[in-house]
Amino acid sequence: MFIKPFKIKSNILVTGSEKKRLRQRVLAQFNRAESDTALAELFGNRTKVCTVKIVTHHEEPVTLYTNDKRPIFFELNGKLLPTVYTLWTCPDLVPAFTTHPTVLPKLANGADLMIPGVVKQGTNLASWGRHERDDVVAVNLTSNRAAVGVGLLAHSSSDLYMCGGHGVCVRVMHVFGDKLWGMEPSVCQQVPILGSVVSVPKDSDFPPLVSEKVEEPVKELSKALDSANINSEATDSDSDSAEQPDDGGEETVPVEEDKPPSTDELIRGALLNALKLHGKKITLPLLTSTFYPQYVQPEIPEGVEMKKSSYKKVGTFFKQMAEEGLLEIREEKKGIEKVTSLNLEHPAVLSFYPYKASAKGASEADAAAATAGGHASNPLLLTKMTEMYAVNERTSKLFGCFNVAIGKALEPTQIRNYMRDYVGRNKLIDPNTKLVTLDETLKDVCGAACGDLVALNELTETVMNSMTSTFEMKSQKGPVMKSGKRAVVHLTTATRSGNKKVTLISNLADYGINVGEFAKAVKLGAAASTTMTEVPGTKGEQLMVQGNHIKFVFELLTTTYQVPKACITGLEFAKEQKKKKKK
Repeated sequence: MFIKPFKIKSNILVTGSEKKRLRQRVLAQFNRAESDTALAELFGNRTKVCTVKIVTHHEEPVTLYTNDKRPIFFELNGKLLPTVYTLWTCPDLVPAFTTHPTVLPKLANGADLMIPGVVKQGTNLASWGRHERDDVVAVNLTSNRAAVGVGLLAHSSSDLYMCGGHGVCVRVMHVFGDKLWGMEPSVCQQVPILGSVVSVPKDSDFPPLVSEKVEEPVKELSKALDSANINSEATDSDSDSAEQPDDGGEETVPVEEDKPPSTDELIRGALLNALKLHGKKITLPLLTSTFYPQYVQPEIPEGVEMKKSSYKKVGTFFKQMAEEGLLEIREEKKGIEKVTSLNLEHPAVLSFYPYKASAKGASEADAAAATAGGHASNPLLLTKMTEMYAVNERTSKLFGCFNVAIGKALEPTQIRNYMRDYVGRNKLIDPNTKLVTLDETLKDVCGAACGDLVALNELTETVMNSMTSTFEMKSQKGPVMKSGKRAVVHLTTATRSGNKKVTLISNLADYGINVGEFAKAVKLGAAASTTMTEVPGTKGEQLMVQGNHIKFVFELLTTTYQVPKACITGLEFAKEQKKKKKK
């Protein structure tokens, strides 16, 4: 419903009495108690609730309610539906139907949730719950309980059970990543991690039950069963589950996740990679016969050919991509087509993490893994800092007992475990005082900082202070060690020509942050243009953002990128909020 842009006709701040009536309406429709603290926060005294009148792409009038610019409910045929933001705050507000992560891109393209895509606990009537047609429900994923969509039930629970595994289950009205979710870029939020719904079984969960002599026949039978199950799941994923044998071989879709990406997925991934890396630089219109070899083909892993895919031809591939909404093509003459526009705001493009095309000679498996991993990875969650302590000459004798060499970095938890082990192994605990008696090794480490008897936690702190302070940056490229003091991200403002304010961000590279992807996140969230420049005498690139967005950048770094607040300077340059005039 909100996949395509909509027009805002009015945006009016509601009065206190109107806010109270809206809250009572929500409590009554969703059968919630007055004491529900989560809902109380949505309609708190200090929150600004507005009524927004919008017209959808299909000329349908919709009433929307926002809380501090973030959409919380929308009205459809006299019924209130919560947004994903509301369901992240109140996870139990409406019942949820679970589907597989691979279904989310289809929902983001405007598809409804079909019955074969629903994952249920059981196969009887009770597994469908007790719901009526047009009840408001949420859609979540097996990997995360957080809602990714909201819609109306297409059938009652009894009718869903009698559908025989075919047809529509939920008519999706709003989905994560659509225009309603991104209505106000400054308050956009990513899906929180609330834990998995269904645990995916592994091969190790099913140990062999037969001898080696009959192993090969069993493998052949297993392959045949797997093939049959995959084919049946394509049309009826859940109705066949009751017919599975009781030997622990129940199939829940893990086969799909373990499979390497197909040729179709690799070619489509190459197009997404080209759009992500070069989309804004491509001059259109451009012949499809030029677009494909110039932009798509260089991103395809070596050994992958179009004729081996289901598309067979380049023209068919572009028509399929046009149907998905990734681009638009126009036929100039018979047999001559041009790419006229690219949809860089498509959910598949926004959620895709770009990879660099593999060099000649690189393994096809590595390139395929990069392509497949790009669909599920979040381009914002790039780095996390862990405080570490490296073994130096002063502490080498102490940690040498555990075969830890000089220069090895340890986390505080590891150091505490080593200290407990060392004290217990050498029987240094005084039975009367419960304090640690220092031996020669510990005295060499602590020096005059400790007496002859010291508490274990104080001893551990003294040992850590004697080690070399360092930290580890864990990013998608793997852990990167940084020695010495913590890196500091500097935020400041400056004035450019025309008395325009800009925000300057430095030292992002010290945290392993991809400056280009960070710039895109700021551009999307703050709705401001960005520029990357190299400053002499500094490492990495400096990011410049039009306007004063210190507060937004600070929150983005501390929440999404998990950079400690103590490692960021310049919050004092944030724009001051205007004080309300007293009436």
